[in-house]
Amino acid sequence: MFKIVAENLQPFDARAKAVFALDEQALVAFLSSVENTSAEYIDVNPGPLKKDKEKLISFLVKNIERYSRLNILIDSTDKDVIEIAINNATRKPVINGFSMEGRKLKEILPLARSYDCEIVGLLMGDGYLPKTLEEKIMLAENMITEAEKSGIERKKIILDPVVAPLGWSEGVEHNKANIEFIKLVPQLFGEEIRTICGLSNLTTRAAYGARKSFLESLYLSMLYGAGIDMVMIDVFDSEIAKATNFIKTVDENRVFSFSEFIP
Repeated sequence: MFKIVAENLQPFDARAKAVFALDEQALVAFLSSVENTSAEYIDVNPGPLKKDKEKLISFLVKNIERYSRLNILIDSTDKDVIEIAINNATRKPVINGFSMEGRKLKEILPLARSYDCEIVGLLMGDGYLPKTLEEKIMLAENMITEAEKSGIERKKIILDPVVAPLGWSEGVEHNKANIEFIKLVPQLFGEEIRTICGLSNLTTRAAYGARKSFLESLYLSMLYGAGIDMVMIDVFDSEIAKATNFIKTVDENRVFSFSEFIP
């Protein structure tokens, strides 16, 4: 069964607005809500910060550890933000993440070695998102090589093939290749390398409101079947929560109850 990462701690989420105003009680309530779901991780995405980096990041990291059992992914392209998070944590966060973009290879990737942290590798280059299975495999090989050259063990690497919006002209092809890629990772790169996907990208700018949850739930089941290790989701989406609970019911061979899934 995959691990669930809550994507909700970001400044653009209305439910987290008070948290980013450094309201400790709001953060406690927010964390309690997340812990009532199946999440084991929380993605801390502070957005672009130009000032008060230390104040905000230390507030978030220290209080997440203080008030919850959740493990942290620190989601930033800012080297300073990542280091502040690591230095304020007692449980090493996962760095989310690096890619084959030059600056990230130079600034972000070495942090995983310096601080002995796990790191997410997003299959992207400078202005390049691989579309086919072959392209994803080739880029993953290059990323793993770069990580190992930096002294990072394979067991510390989590690959993200990057979910593409279905509205893209080749979105379906991208996402089909993701499923095929995830299936092949243990065979090609070893079972110690894990995989992760961010589910909400699938329906970015999609129409029809609630149907977004329907499509994301279907793709979630495909990711599970492919053997995904971690999935980043909106843990407050009730339809996705039902899909997750059903997958868990089947995966753990639990007793099925219709009342869990029917309103």
